[in-house]
Amino acid sequence: MMIPGAASALSLDEALVIAREQATTLQTLEAETRQAEAQHTRTAQAFLPTLSADTSWLRADSSLITGVPVPDQTSPTGLRQADLGPVEGAVTGVQLVQPVFNADALKQREAASLKLDARRQARQWGQQALRLEVARRYFNILRLRSRQNAAEQASDAARQAVQMAEGSYQQGMAARLDVEQARAELAAAQARISQAEAAAREAEYQLKSLLGMAPREPLTLETGLPQPAPPMESGQGAPRKDLEARQLAARAADQQTRATEAEWLPRVNLLARQQWAHGNELLDDNADGWLVAVNLQWTLFDGLGRQGRIAEARAAADKIRTELEETRRRIDREQAIAASQWQAGFSAWQAAGKSVKAAEKAARLASRRYQENLGSMTDLLTARARLDRERATLIDSRYQAVLAAMNHHLQHGRDPLLALGNDYQ
Repeated sequence: MMIPGAASALSLDEALVIAREQATTLQTLEAETRQAEAQHTRTAQAFLPTLSADTSWLRADSSLITGVPVPDQTSPTGLRQADLGPVEGAVTGVQLVQPVFNADALKQREAASLKLDARRQARQWGQQALRLEVARRYFNILRLRSRQNAAEQASDAARQAVQMAEGSYQQGMAARLDVEQARAELAAAQARISQAEAAAREAEYQLKSLLGMAPREPLTLETGLPQPAPPMESGQGAPRKDLEARQLAARAADQQTRATEAEWLPRVNLLARQQWAHGNELLDDNADGWLVAVNLQWTLFDGLGRQGRIAEARAAADKIRTELEETRRRIDREQAIAASQWQAGFSAWQAAGKSVKAAEKAARLASRRYQENLGSMTDLLTARARLDRERATLIDSRYQAVLAAMNHHLQHGRDPLLALGNDYQ
C-alpha cells in the first residue's frame, strides 16, 4: 500500500485507505467522538461510588481545653482547673460516598449516551462522504488527463492540417490564407495542451492534499475511470447517517431538558468514613472512629439559576428539533436532485458518445474533401473543432455520470462506491 512519501502506483482502494488515516476532516470527527466518549464516562458518577482519602495536621488551643475543671481529691471543692491543650497531631481518614438516588445525574448520563451515539453516526456519515470525495478527486485527475490526451490528439490533427495546407499551397491548389488558418489552429491547440496540463496538476494537488502527500511527489493512478451505471429506482435505500445523528441529538436535547427539570428532586447519598488520629493523648482519645450516614440534599431555591437552566435547555431542544426538520427537508431535496442528475448525466453521456462518432465521420469527410480540393480549410478546421469539442464533452459527461451515480447512492444512505460495480468495491 502506498503511504505518503512513497512513489508507486496508487489504486482507488489504496487512496481510500490512506484518506481514512490522513484526512483532517475525519480526524476531527474521530476526536469529537472520543470527546463524547469521555463525557459519557464522566457521567458514571451518577451511580458509581466516590472513594477519597485525606490527612490533616492540626494544632488547636482554645478556651474549651484550657482551665477545664477536673476532679481532684486534694482540693476542698473536689475540683481543680487544668489545661488540657494545646491539641496537636495528624488526622487521617478514608471516605466513601455512594449515590443512592440522583435523578438529574441519571438523566445527564442518558443524554450523554445519546450524544455519543449521535457522534458515532456523524463519524460514519463523514466516512461515507469522504469515500465519495476521494473518488471524485481521483476520477477528476483521470478526466483531466483524458482531456490532455484529447488536446494532444487535436494538436496532432492540427499539425497534419498545416502540412496539408502547405503542400496544397506549394502546388498552387490552396491560398495562403489556408496555411495561416491551419497554423493559427495549431497554436491554439498547443495552448489548450498547456491549459489541460495545468488543470491536471491542480487536480493532483487536491488529491495529494487530501491524502497528506507532498505536492511534488510523483503520482501514478492505476484505477481507470469506470463506465457509468444506468439509473435505477431509488427504493427505500438505507437510513442516512447524518439524519440519524440529528435524530439522536434531538433525543439527547430532550433528555438534557429532563435532567435540568429533575434538579427539583432531592439527592440521596450514602456516606461512610473511617478516621484515625496520631498526636497527643487528648487527640488520640477522641478522634479515632467511624461513621455511616445517609445524606439527603434538597435545594428548594437557588436564586433562579435552576429556572434559567431549564429555560435554556428547552430553547436548545426546540432549536435542535427545528434543525432536524430542516435536515429532513434538505435530504428530500438532495435525493430528488441526485436522482435527476443521475438520469440526466447518463443520458448526456450516451448522447455524447453518438455525437463523437458523428463528428469523427464528419472530420474524416472534411479531410478527404480538402485533399481532393473539393472543400475549404475553413470547413476542415470547423469539423476538427467540432470533433475536439465533442470528445471533451464525452470525457466530461462520462465523469459527471459516474459522479452522479455515486452521489445518488450516498444521498440514499448507501456506500457511494457501490455505483462503480463489483470491481471497484
